[in-house]
Amino acid sequence: MAVDFNKSQAALWRDISVNLGGVDAVFTPMVGDVSCFKVMLSEFSQSQPEGRAQTWLQGKTIDYSLSDLSREAEVGDVFVIAGISYTVLSVLTNDGYVVRVSVNGG
Repeated sequence: MAVDFNKSQAALWRDISVNLGGVDAVFTPMVGDVSCFKVMLSEFSQSQPEGRAQTWLQGKTIDYSLSDLSREAEVGDVFVIAGISYTVLSVLTNDGYVVRVSVNGG
């Protein structure tokens, strides 16, 4: 399915998250109501020196649209994806449309 780049930012994010590997998540804040929406879960690792030594940095991030959750997640909030809990460690970016948080779990 093609992505229509003439859509609103929120609709565009929804298309991208659905068509490029978005997963269903249940968001459970420390305070407030539980909600369900699509997120992008990413895992990464980096080696030092590049590609030939031990892994020195590993992490997981979750990206979500502010149209789905109208605020930044807070430290301690939890996303549950496929029965696995991911706890928010910090907010990495917020461009006014999409928020990326660092998480642990899984």
